[in-house]
Amino acid sequence: MFVVDQKSWSWTLFQNHNDMYLSVVCGGVATYEVDIQLTVTEVSSFKTFGCSFIDELAKSISFSPGSYSNRKSNFRNEFDISCAISKWRESN
Repeated sequence: MFVVDQKSWSWTLFQNHNDMYLSVVCGGVATYEVDIQLTVTEVSSFKTFGCSFIDELAKSISFSPGSYSNRKSNFRNEFDISCAISKWRESN
């Protein structure tokens, strides 16, 4: 698992082999994160359009997190993301 890219206080994009996961910061005064696994189509769009696609997807999730509730992922429990985030911060 590693961090592909990040936009502070907005989103973090992770990758594990061919799977990609997006963690989006939602809320106002009380913030929380919505974590989803990207679909094959979304991965393809990211490869074509880059972070601008992720920005738009993250805005959509942040604006209407309930619309993505059926796509919630538990990847944080499956992978050591703290190590991935630490490595990302050291290199950026």
